[in-house]
Amino acid sequence: MRRDPIREKIRRALHDRDITMREASNAIGRNPAYIHQFLERGSPRVLSARDSRALAAILECGADELRHTDVPRRRPATRKARPPTAMEPRVPLAAIPEMAVDAAAGGGALNEDHATEKARWYIPEAMIRHEADAAPEGVRILRARGDSMEPVVNDGDRIIVDTERRNPTTGEMAVLWDGNGLVVKRVETIHDAEPPAIRLLSANPAYSPYTCLADETHIVGTVLWTIRRVQ
Repeated sequence: MRRDPIREKIRRALHDRDITMREASNAIGRNPAYIHQFLERGSPRVLSARDSRALAAILECGADELRHTDVPRRRPATRKARPPTAMEPRVPLAAIPEMAVDAAAGGGALNEDHATEKARWYIPEAMIRHEADAAPEGVRILRARGDSMEPVVNDGDRIIVDTERRNPTTGEMAVLWDGNGLVVKRVETIHDAEPPAIRLLSANPAYSPYTCLADETHIVGTVLWTIRRVQ
């Protein structure tokens, strides 16, 4: 990606204020890798008005200083996709990034400071919007590690996560930072807890439920689907 003055300004401002990309992403209500993807991968190509305002408040500058007057050009594709034949339907596909960070379906795996994109999966956009009621731009793919969610999620499975849904209802499966590592668990709200807390449950009965303080956890997103290779 060619040099971009807006991105350079944000990098310098983050460095000067000793703010990590992850901290900035969390502060504006985005997934932890959002600012890294924007600065290093060019996705999204420009910040939305909402994100510009939120980031400007953190960096103590005007929101207009973080907005592009011209949209940066995309890098040229390395090859052209084969056009569909007359017999093939033209189905809009959403490019979903797979992030190079493992989500543990058991204990012990630590999240990296900055997750990077390792691959892209192309999934029918209608499937994401209508079946999962999710926006494609907020969806990410992670690889699960561990056995605590077996047989629902096996070691090595890929999980499709909606990073825009950070308030899972009781019983839903989520990817979250539990204070020790990035894990996949079913979430149960503990009502009337003081201080606020949540209970995390495994599918594998060998793993006992445990409780985390809400302030010490970070919900990355809600799990939509699992991708598994058939043996």
